[in-house]
Amino acid sequence: MIKYENVGMRYGQNVILKDITLTINNGELFVLVGPSGKTTLLRMINRLTAPTAGNVYLNEKCVKDYDLRELRLHMGYVLQSSSLFPNLTVGENIAIQLEQQGVNKNDRRKRAIELLDQVGLPASDFIDRHPDELSGGQQQRVAIARSMATQPQLILMDESFSALDPVLRAQQQDLLLNLHRQSRTTVVFVTHDMQEALRLGDRIAVINEGQLQQVGTPNEILEQPANQFVADFFATARPRLGTMTALLSSKLVQKTSATDQSVAVATVAELASLTPDAAGWLYFQYQGQDYRIQTTDLLHYLGHREDR
Repeated sequence: MIKYENVGMRYGQNVILKDITLTINNGELFVLVGPSGKTTLLRMINRLTAPTAGNVYLNEKCVKDYDLRELRLHMGYVLQSSSLFPNLTVGENIAIQLEQQGVNKNDRRKRAIELLDQVGLPASDFIDRHPDELSGGQQQRVAIARSMATQPQLILMDESFSALDPVLRAQQQDLLLNLHRQSRTTVVFVTHDMQEALRLGDRIAVINEGQLQQVGTPNEILEQPANQFVADFFATARPRLGTMTALLSSKLVQKTSATDQSVAVATVAELASLTPDAAGWLYFQYQGQDYRIQTTDLLHYLGHREDR
């Protein structure tokens, strides 16, 4: 768990952050958005930036009380550029933190092979290449693999997909969502793209003029904005809902037996307005057939749809 307690940041008379109190739960994919201040908050976790007021806690221990090297060795970090070492192979780049931890060469290579397969880059084709032999999207996949090498409790991602074209960006988002579902590693993700925030975030924190405006799920941010700034900030990101036919073909929906919980719907908007059960399922009936879908899957689907 990460906790910001009355955190502030100023450079001279310039106030960057003011009295931020915020908790990020274990296993969350948590997104920070806003015109400014979000990267500063992220960098406080791995002590690249120190707050001028308040404290940041990781697992109930103040981050400034950790040994800095140990703190960073057990934390993944993915930047906007892949920041791969050009003189090292893909396998060596992935395993560099493992080498610093004293893991032997054979085990490092085995872990690199494992991770390359997870991020969709066959090790037989990629492990011995150098970064300049990879596309931008491939380099970012290697950077993600590197961030996971030590099986960290936490991965920090700072505008990690913003340099990619829309197709590659969507592919990287898919990859991150799949990896997160599998590992449940805590991920803190900074983006300036509201569509990306809605698609990826279990919860989203909105920062404006150094102050925390709202923390909520994508649905809460869209449907219950805390103030006019949040409403306006996400107005252009409100997803086009699409058709029930498209949703049913997305493989997120499961057929199920008739149940008292099912509500007949005609549109995706009606489905999105339903209240889930305690396990997060939405049960609905469409054209006489009963279905169910996880609320999180529906929100990610909606967040991925863009008006074009």
